[in-house]
Amino acid sequence: MDPVSLSLVAKAGSAAFSGISALSRAKAEREQAERNAFIGRTRAMQTDTTARQGLSSELANVRAVLSANGQRPGVSTFEITKDLRQTRNRERRISFGNEMNRVYDFEQSGRNAMSRGRAGFALGMLEAGPSLFDLYQYRST
Repeated sequence: MDPVSLSLVAKAGSAAFSGISALSRAKAEREQAERNAFIGRTRAMQTDTTARQGLSSELANVRAVLSANGQRPGVSTFEITKDLRQTRNRERRISFGNEMNRVYDFEQSGRNAMSRGRAGFALGMLEAGPSLFDLYQYRST
């Protein structure tokens, strides 16, 4: 193999390997983002469950205090528990939504990584093809 064709092969191989490397890095980044999204979904469910348990505990405490004071169930006691329930449910939904926003961010970063990887792979494959100038030099030798 003459030096010109050897340099063409080396240049093409180098560009092809850089494209493959970009795609591999993107796949690894996407997999990490998927793992982070899974952890985030688990965390969101745990946040939701903990908030629900906390609400049940608070309502039990309120009922125990009202009972200890000798108050009978009525409109005022129901309003207290209703307000507490509404406030805690709103806080729970906000916390769950914030956790899920992080999940969506991880999923989007994985999609972005794959887009960058595919673009890098395509660019590497395009650069692997010899230029017309190189082909002309090869043909003229």
